Order: sequence, then C-alpha cells, then structure tokens
Amino acid sequence: MVRIAQITDTHLLDRPGAEMRGVKTDSSFQAVLAAVLRHKPDRLILTGDLAHDGEAIAYERLRDLVETTQIPSYWLPGNHDDPEVMAGILQGDYLSVERSISLGQWQLLLLDSHHENPEYGEGFLSAQQLAWLAAQLEQHQNLPVAIALHHHVVPAGIDWLDQINVTNCGEFWQVVQQHPQVKTVFFGHVHLEYSVTQGGIPCFGTPSTCTQVTPPNQELKEGDRQRWEQPGFRLFDLHDDGRFATTVQRIPWFL
Repeated sequence: MVRIAQITDTHLLDRPGAEMRGVKTDSSFQAVLAAVLRHKPDRLILTGDLAHDGEAIAYERLRDLVETTQIPSYWLPGNHDDPEVMAGILQGDYLSVERSISLGQWQLLLLDSHHENPEYGEGFLSAQQLAWLAAQLEQHQNLPVAIALHHHVVPAGIDWLDQINVTNCGEFWQVVQQHPQVKTVFFGHVHLEYSVTQGGIPCFGTPSTCTQVTPPNQELKEGDRQRWEQPGFRLFDLHDDGRFATTVQRIPWFL
C-alpha cells in the first residue's frame, strides 16, 4: 500500500505574513503540512495555485518547506501560478517536476490544465497534454492509474465555479473512458470537498489549505465555524490490488 497526500491551493503571497481574505496563507499551509506529516504519507502531490500571484519568492518559501519533509513530492500549476517560474524553482532533493510517477503497483499521472490566457480562471487541456495522457494510459495498461490535475473535470454544483472548470473536459473523458485501468481522478481549484462518479470513475475535489468555497445548498450558521470552512487536505491509500480509500482531513484553524 502507498499513501499519498494531496495538498492544494496554498495561495502563498509575497510576504510570509500577508493575508488573503483574512487568512495568513503561509501560516495555514504550515499548519496543514504539519498535520499531513502526522499521517506519514509516502508522497506529497501539490495540485496547483501554490502562489497567489505566481511570484518567485512565494515558490521559494514553498520549496524550502516541502524539502524539509524529506518526502518525495510533485506539483502541478493552477490558474494563479506561473508555470515557467515554478519549473525553475520547484526542484530539489525531494521536489520533482516528474509527471508520470510509479507508486508501487499504481501509476499516477499529473496533467497540466493551466490555460495561458484564461478569461476568468478556467482550465484547458492542450492537444499535447491529451496525447501524452493517451500514450501514458496505453503504456500502463496493466496497472491501476490515478490522474491528478488542478481544474475540475466534473461539476461541483455551483454555477460560477462550474464555468471555470476544464473547458474541454469532454475531450479528457473521451480519452479516459477508453482505459478501464483508470481508478480515480482528483483535483484542486474548487476549494471544496466533493465527489462525483463519472463513467464509473470516482472523482474528488479537495479543500484548500486556506479559504474555502461554500458548498452547494449549505445552510450558513452564525457562531462556531463549521467543518467545511476549515483548511484541509486529502489522503489516498492505494492498495496493491487496485482498490483505494480516500479521506479529507481538516485542521481547526478558524475557532
């Protein structure tokens, strides 16, 4: 069994004490990272929007924090990121740019949904990315496969959020549904915990390490903060027989 931890949407800013929507994103990320380590993951997967404005200094701080974990770690860009700046900084003894990752009896594929010229923050999978995905799935026909990307490829049930998904997600599903070894798809971007099964494949959205989106049909309550408002991360236990289990963990950040 291999355990991976998905950390997403850290939104680090230019200064460690800077805030986004009232949250010091460096501090909340460090608190989440400390909680992740208590679960002893074998790999860390960082699924984008790692720096809020794509600034080098933010990636440098993130790199230094991740390197101290001494856990092999991999990353993807999101709509807030600068992929070229990331590629030059997010490397190290443990932090890698690799996108096809062997995890025991599993293969993990990381897709780049960064759109060069988005109107509102939507994602897009280029022809090159889709061709790479198809080739990887052909190559790994005999292994269970998990796919990660930044933008969501199944509806979150929130109108404005579903307008900034992977805009050509139909092409993604045309490729994936030809390959029954794909067991799960997971992503960031949504700042929300949810799951949808598409074509028999369970898909998972994961909360941010900082601020969250209000879930659909959520009754807002005054007073104590609710679980969905808290920073979080997702764990996957990938079993050798192709089964997996996943849970979202939260930290008590907003009291």
